[in-house]
Amino acid sequence: MQGLTRFLATVTLAAILAVAALAGTAPAAGPSDAQLVQARVAAMKENGKILKGAKELTGAAAVSAATTILKNFSSFPSLFRKGSITPDSRATAAIWENWADFTGRLSAEKANASAMLAAARAGDRKAYLAAIEALKQPCSSCHLTYARVF
Repeated sequence: MQGLTRFLATVTLAAILAVAALAGTAPAAGPSDAQLVQARVAAMKENGKILKGAKELTGAAAVSAATTILKNFSSFPSLFRKGSITPDSRATAAIWENWADFTGRLSAEKANASAMLAAARAGDRKAYLAAIEALKQPCSSCHLTYARVF
């Protein structure tokens, strides 16, 4: 149930930000830094949990897992509003100082997630497993570059 609540919170926040972007303005109040941190932490934890068991998935379960990971990577840029750091956040200012690199890494991971989804839909086990491996290392590299260690 907690995972569903986090998922719904992430989807709701992403929808608010998407509507605001399409309208060309930010929402009046907008999500707080704490809400952004909570949403991105939940999405990253969800990705990590899925990736740990993804190799065992097939069929619709593999498609669902890949769809969720792709959704999360698609929402990440909007969840990193400039300066959205709280005491609970591991994000560092280096993210916004190197925004092009950071978002480039997210785009590459989004492409890896797209490949995972395409392979899952096609039932191509070899490509699916390769896409999972392609997703794992960049996550660690990005965290080493842009996250503080507690």
